[in-house]
Amino acid sequence: MPLLWKRGFLLVLCWIIVRSSPTPGSEGHSSVTDCPSCALATLSKDVPSSQPEMVEAVKKHILNMLHLRDRPNITQPVPKAALLNAIKKLHVGKVGEDGYVEIEDDVGRRAEMNEVVEQTSEIITFAESGTAKKMLHFEISKEGGELSVVEHAEVWLFLKVSKANRSRTKVTIRLFQQQQQPKGNSEGAEDAEDGGLKGEKSETLISEKAVDTRKSTWHIFPVSSSVQRLLDQGKSSLDVRIACDLCQETGANLVLLGKKKKKEDDGEGKEKEAGEFTGEEEKEQSHRPFLMMLARHSEDRQHRRRRRGLECDGKVNICCKKQFFVSFKDIGWSDWIIAPTGYHANYCEGECPSHIAGTSGSSLSFHSTVINHYRMRGHSPFANLKSCCVPTKLRPMSMLYYDDGQNIIKKDIQNMIVEECGCS
Repeated sequence: MPLLWKRGFLLVLCWIIVRSSPTPGSEGHSSVTDCPSCALATLSKDVPSSQPEMVEAVKKHILNMLHLRDRPNITQPVPKAALLNAIKKLHVGKVGEDGYVEIEDDVGRRAEMNEVVEQTSEIITFAESGTAKKMLHFEISKEGGELSVVEHAEVWLFLKVSKANRSRTKVTIRLFQQQQQPKGNSEGAEDAEDGGLKGEKSETLISEKAVDTRKSTWHIFPVSSSVQRLLDQGKSSLDVRIACDLCQETGANLVLLGKKKKKEDDGEGKEKEAGEFTGEEEKEQSHRPFLMMLARHSEDRQHRRRRRGLECDGKVNICCKKQFFVSFKDIGWSDWIIAPTGYHANYCEGECPSHIAGTSGSSLSFHSTVINHYRMRGHSPFANLKSCCVPTKLRPMSMLYYDDGQNIIKKDIQNMIVEECGCS
């Protein structure tokens, strides 16, 4: 299905360019009505990259591939300190000294080497306040809910240790999942400390770890099976109570939520930010708990290498790949797309004369070669069929972005970028 979407998107681009420019006929070649992409070779080679129709087509295509109806509305972005810290810890991208994020496009390299590329997504969900003290709430993205297999899921917690603490004591940190029991079923319900449970709820230990209290550091708690059960049940909310019986005695303290910046009146009845975080507040923001999940669909696809096609250089009219780059900053999308900086919306253009249509390296399949064989000999019903310049190889694209719930998602999207073109 993604391949069909891609071809449809390319035809839309072709139609837009053809409509915006005159297309003189050329005897012996396909007409615009027979094959839209073939007529592109007769157009001016400097089509402006800022053409509004093409940019809008690219926008719709990206949203479609991300399964989004509209671009996410980012009203309260995650503090930059928390964002950069999570990216560094999870190795989903590289962060420069200037804060610029570069995504690691491992999926593209693997596709180039003919390895099996799985449709996976890495999702980072920052914790929100729970219903009671020492409670964390994780709202798993809709993106995660559409994936069926959880490769692994981890809760990251930061343990802050007092500088005066010199002991080598170990403390045990436990994570309890809370779930609403079906009506009339109170079995397994307990009273939790700190008022963690109210009403018909059950509590299950899902992860625990004994950790040192010698230094402040991050600790990882695997919760894969619990998240998998949630997805299997069609749920998206993970409520976790954190327990550490000896933390207070040993001078250790779990950072459960970062503080929010206070608002102040700007003198006109509107609120504005009260200024930058202090150094201590900035640290606390960067230690905000989060859930990291790697999930995939149950079915994987395999990609095979093909002979490399032609690049459009302005000197040839034969079927080739046209480079087209859209900057996310230029189209106002850099607030929700963290990386990469833009999209290579390459497309195919050019003519497909009978002597190259269906030849090795330019055809999509054996089927194309057979059809062309009969077409060249005038055999009905193939005599009037025209060959088109279409993608013969597409590669994946990795994206790091926010969804509407302020979750950070890393997704590897299959068949996103045209690598080679050929005649069908």
